[in-house]
Amino acid sequence: MKNEMKPRHRTDVASEQGFRKNFIAPLTGQALSVTFGLLFLFQCMILPLVGKAAVYGSNSPGAGPADTLWKNHLFFTVMLLITLTVGAAAWTSKWMRRKEDQGPYPNVTAGLLGLTLLLAAVYAFGWLKL
Repeated sequence: MKNEMKPRHRTDVASEQGFRKNFIAPLTGQALSVTFGLLFLFQCMILPLVGKAAVYGSNSPGAGPADTLWKNHLFFTVMLLITLTVGAAAWTSKWMRRKEDQGPYPNVTAGLLGLTLLLAAVYAFGWLKL
């Protein structure tokens, strides 16, 4: 038997084109960007869960590290990955749209994605516990 590549069906090509068309739509890019912004805000709100007070405890007498510290780290990591994924999707959608119609570069989305990557690096290197 010969190993031949199967020709792609028309439905596969049409569905890929339909996905691309929907992914680069202006409404999709805006919805992803707004969701990304809200997720970043939430990420900043839960930042104290893995910060200095949660790790070492406050300076109050008898206070120590949080009992649920591992759960805090797990939740923060999962939320950070979700935020990064949505941010990358938002930037990719807007960037592909820019290539399509020569619109403006998504500066705000790229800047927020950069801040999120910086937060991920700071968290990964353990600098939040300083």
